[in-house]
Amino acid sequence: MHNTESALQALFMNTIGGLKTSMKNIMKEKQLSLSPIYFLVLKNIHDTPDCTANYLADITEKDKGQITRLLQELMNQSMVAKMPNPTDKRSQFLELTPMGMAYYQALASADRAVLKEMRANISDEDLTLFLAIGEKMLANLNAINHKL
Repeated sequence: MHNTESALQALFMNTIGGLKTSMKNIMKEKQLSLSPIYFLVLKNIHDTPDCTANYLADITEKDKGQITRLLQELMNQSMVAKMPNPTDKRSQFLELTPMGMAYYQALASADRAVLKEMRANISDEDLTLFLAIGEKMLANLNAINHKL
């Protein structure tokens, strides 16, 4: 059983590392001086209505200061803008600027291509089963982490 658990750990670590490497290569190819965390931030701003810095800190599990610095850099590059929250003057909503949207769409397209290649020779049924098992494992991890 120990070998299976080690193989599982190695699979997840290598998969995450491989995805990061692919994204770094794509960003380098597109001459973007950003790291993969910026793509994650752009993606979450794109996908989340009324996205806030606090939401990004929670979803990325980064501290608010780090998210603030990332957002400032994205704002300095004219990729993200802050909009006032009409119901809470203490928070602001984040949105992609036209330049941010263009970068996001280019990176998302490249990301989809990598994911498509990653699942080559894997049937829809196998992928569905893998995702179901992965969701159970993630639920188990979340239960463990909430106990700590």
